Amino acid sequence: MMTEIKYPEIDLYHYTSIESLMSILQNETIRLTDYRFLNDTQELSYALAWLKSILQSRSEDDFVKKLLIAIENIEHGKIERLKGVGENLPYVHNSLCDVKYYILSLSQSFDDLPMWRMYAKNGCCIKFNSQKMYEFFYGFRDANLKNGVTNLINGKVNYHVRNELEDRIKLWCSLKNELMIYDDILRFCLLIKSPSFSFEHEYRIGIPFEDQYMDKNCSKEFFLSGTTIRPQLELKNFPIRDIVEEITISPFVTSELTKIGMQELLASKGISPSIVKLSNVRIR
Repeated sequence: MMTEIKYPEIDLYHYTSIESLMSILQNETIRLTDYRFLNDTQELSYALAWLKSILQSRSEDDFVKKLLIAIENIEHGKIERLKGVGENLPYVHNSLCDVKYYILSLSQSFDDLPMWRMYAKNGCCIKFNSQKMYEFFYGFRDANLKNGVTNLINGKVNYHVRNELEDRIKLWCSLKNELMIYDDILRFCLLIKSPSFSFEHEYRIGIPFEDQYMDKNCSKEFFLSGTTIRPQLELKNFPIRDIVEEITISPFVTSELTKIGMQELLASKGISPSIVKLSNVRIR
């Protein structure tokens, strides 16, 4: 008898446009963005710079040298992936390749004015069921183990990292897990951002993926944001009826038709229209 896996039960919110909400509901898909195209211009480089500055003072250590080589490769867009997991063990191997990390940015802040202003002024805030979200993403991970998707990024973003960096380096140097160097660095550094973004209370889910493994269950799509074309990983068969728990409309949206249209769309997908709420933020 299989034991049901219990994932952390936390409130997760996704601030987004009405257009993106429509795409999620109509197509039953979810999109993650290539980390290089997220709104923080120092994405990843901020954490790597801190990490490198500490490691360079210890570069006599052989394992530290390997960490520094991995950081340099990551800075040049090269990542070593563990391939063949779940197949015959002799075929498990490391491969240096062009891997993109795709990130779904969530927040633990509900109906938050700074978040409305920054990300969804004319949009909405979707509350996701965290247990069902984890089941979906870990199911995708398990189906792609052989392709190098050995770990997901998932967790709260850390905005005050200096002390934790020292502890993490000590842990890596004590374990000396060479097979997972790249995973360890990326899973740690992609959950670090400048304190300037601390108002977001961000929670991330991230997937490493290579273009060559796109199939009927996932595809590379492109989204125009201003003058920037953003690559995104679109995952199919997103179980919206299990995952979408509530939708709150931005306080800046005043048309009653927005709510009515949203409720009609939900009803057409077999989801209760009653999950649509209006923001409690009062603003002129």
